Amino acid sequence: MALSLKANARIREELGVAGVEFLFFGIGAIDRLLPHVETFSWTVREAFTPTSTEAKYSDSNRRELRLVLRLDLGSSAWDLMGSLRRRKHPTGVGAISRTIDEQELRITGQVLGLVGKIVGPLSSAGTESLAALKPTFDERVVAQYLAERHGLALNLGTWFSEFRLLAEQTYENKAMTFGCVLDPSSKTKCPTDAAFPSDYLARKKYRALSDGYRTAYKISKHGAVDSFFELSRKAQKGVVFFPEWCEGLAAACKKKRLGLALTRQGDIVVLYNSQLRFTYRFGKWQYWNHSHIVDLIRNAARVQKVKVTLVSGVVRAIYRGALDTSFRRTGGLFVLLRRATDIHKLVKDGEAIDDPSRVAVDRAFDDALGGSKVQDMSRVALSDLVSLDGAAVISNSGKILAYGAILEPTKKGKTSGSEGSRTKAAIGASKFGLAVKVSSDGDITVYLDGKKLIVV
Repeated sequence: MALSLKANARIREELGVAGVEFLFFGIGAIDRLLPHVETFSWTVREAFTPTSTEAKYSDSNRRELRLVLRLDLGSSAWDLMGSLRRRKHPTGVGAISRTIDEQELRITGQVLGLVGKIVGPLSSAGTESLAALKPTFDERVVAQYLAERHGLALNLGTWFSEFRLLAEQTYENKAMTFGCVLDPSSKTKCPTDAAFPSDYLARKKYRALSDGYRTAYKISKHGAVDSFFELSRKAQKGVVFFPEWCEGLAAACKKKRLGLALTRQGDIVVLYNSQLRFTYRFGKWQYWNHSHIVDLIRNAARVQKVKVTLVSGVVRAIYRGALDTSFRRTGGLFVLLRRATDIHKLVKDGEAIDDPSRVAVDRAFDDALGGSKVQDMSRVALSDLVSLDGAAVISNSGKILAYGAILEPTKKGKTSGSEGSRTKAAIGASKFGLAVKVSSDGDITVYLDGKKLIVV
């Protein structure tokens, strides 16, 4: 975000130190919530004509948003104007700008609208008041967006707070998990003394009743419990993305239904349209645009003589494996080679499946894999394979070339010396293709040619 107020002494004076700090923090929510986009070309001008805070498409191509934030400070008004676009691969077909979807448009508009409401009236209240709003700012954006999108007469911010409190508790010495599906088509009114989730989570038996994996509560648009039901784990049709463990909850979130879950690691997961859409992890809210992430990886992975449809299937499998590994918190590393023949330039002797120096037990397991391709493997099996120490090295056709492999790349790539061993391995491996590193904290980082392509 290249917004600067250095040349605008009047607006800095009127906002005050606390107001300026909150302004930058608030606008920064766009990058925090949407890690796959970037804002740029910010300008500031004193406003003399009526203008509204808004985010809208710059043209009919819908590849860029025009951003306007009106700050009404009483004695003066200011317009902060910028642009937004998707992050992209710097070369080749990946360098073509991608369309901004309606959800990204609305989330950006929610951020700007909330900043405009807070900064003007409250900046004069001082540092303490504005600082108190920072921890929940992103969450307010997410809660308002979801309530409006799904037509819910609820304050989802209080729900998220209840989930975080639940994450601090245990049942039979195990961390709590929880799941519910909000159905806006149900208009059942909520009794004043039995509101979900607060009145239910206040009692131990209801906290332990739903795990979000096998069972879930069904909730009306007003917060009443309609039913308690079993989640079906039928295979989902179409190209959809979610952590493997919440397949049942994803299946229940079709049409306007909204799924919320608390994981054993304390993450809050939000699903709709049968896909993972928002997460709260390590104090950070994030929107997941899976199609863009997959598109970015696929375009970076494309090579000649390999069909785009084949590469697409491989990339989707790797990305699903990265999601599963991320939410398991086990960590892992996928390497998608440009040329399968480079395998021996990357892995230590004896680590590749076809290496004649493999020990007997490794050769026996290699035979058991039977030339497996990642796009044909079960998600659970692939996640187990990639969670081994070392890396899973894969060809562009999806064939597994090595697993649990120690990497000794002939091209190292530049590192600062402060990176961990998995990061150093990913940077070096990305000189031979694409490296998808999943940290034990859950972050997914894609490297290409020794540089970060995207972090989600």
